[in-house]
Amino acid sequence: MTVREWAERMTELLDFCSLYYTIQLVRCALVSFAVFAAIFLLRKTMFKNRVFLKGALWSLFFPVLFAGKMKFFYENVAGGFVFSSWTGLLNHHRWLNWLYFGVMFLYAVRLLGKRRKLKQLAAGMERRQVDGASVFVTELPVTPYTIGVLCPKIILPQAILEQYSEKELRAILLHEKEHIRSGHLLFYFLWDILRVLLWLNPLFAIGTKQFREDMEEICDWMTIRKNGAGAYEYGRLLLKTMRLLQAESKDFNLYATFAGDKEYRRIRQRVARIAGYKPYKRSAAVGVFAAALLLAIVSAAGIRAGSYGRYNENDSMLVYGFDGNGVTFSDTGNSDALHQMISYDDSYVYVDREAFEVYLREHGAGAAYIVFGGFYKLPGMGGYSYSCYYEADAGEQTAKIPYDNHDSDWWVSLMKLL
Repeated sequence: MTVREWAERMTELLDFCSLYYTIQLVRCALVSFAVFAAIFLLRKTMFKNRVFLKGALWSLFFPVLFAGKMKFFYENVAGGFVFSSWTGLLNHHRWLNWLYFGVMFLYAVRLLGKRRKLKQLAAGMERRQVDGASVFVTELPVTPYTIGVLCPKIILPQAILEQYSEKELRAILLHEKEHIRSGHLLFYFLWDILRVLLWLNPLFAIGTKQFREDMEEICDWMTIRKNGAGAYEYGRLLLKTMRLLQAESKDFNLYATFAGDKEYRRIRQRVARIAGYKPYKRSAAVGVFAAALLLAIVSAAGIRAGSYGRYNENDSMLVYGFDGNGVTFSDTGNSDALHQMISYDDSYVYVDREAFEVYLREHGAGAAYIVFGGFYKLPGMGGYSYSCYYEADAGEQTAKIPYDNHDSDWWVSLMKLL
């Protein structure tokens, strides 16, 4: 293969990949609208005061990522009606696929840039030991927070370290440690990946805020339970932190209550949720998340079971007839009848000569291309088939025709892997 041929095949492969994956991601994004509707509704109704159940709702997004290849989109009237137009649009306007990936790339760069900036800020901070924990101290008037996924770093402002008692610092550190122990930092990272992949859904802007609120509420409840000081003391500590940071920075205005300041409303809502704290059993909370995880895995497995595979064996058979001057007919919808006359193995095609030549004469042809087997990625999209040429003659009853089997070709192997 020449360099030019290799480049052409790689260009063709990239173009196919852009279409193949964009179609799936767009379908997942559209399905995510229904998931958002269910979560938003349940958060405001049945699960409004059920902190752990409300947080567990977000696990419903895990199966969404497996929804792109569901047979529902092809073998169901409703699925075909709703989603076929998108598939046709992306197939006929290939630049839309590259646009989708371009926006996805820029969005990912933006989010990674924010994470990198926080990491760089932490790298320049002083490291201290506080209550047995390693923390990074900043002069900025910010609320305590934790960054990182594999190597979490707790960030505390200098003002809090100077003015808080050991008991208060222990409660603040406990809150940040609960975020780490509960896997919230990993959840935030996975959520960022999800909203990058499915950026087409604008509801992720609202969902991100609510998702973080629910994780924060869970962490508040776990901290109150472990700290043992009660919801009132914990809420008072939060308000004290806000007052302290407001004093350190004019931009952090706790007392803009009557002006409708967003930061104040956020704090007020959080304090109100803390006030609703009720004692709970740890086993019950663990059970909720175990059940949510199990449900997500079972749902994903069910979706995959009802979806097309990474590649799918193609058992269809097509015939294109010739009369010496050109194509006389193409038979693309009579696969069962063709299988009665034609069979094949890894090296040869076997044709019942008598039956097949009667078939060709009925269609005014003396020869034919037989297309058979192979695989496809999705119905009508991507894949590979085999072919051979049949010419009528007076040979044996069963014609034995060799054909090229390209299963070991790198191109075919790569297509199957995608």
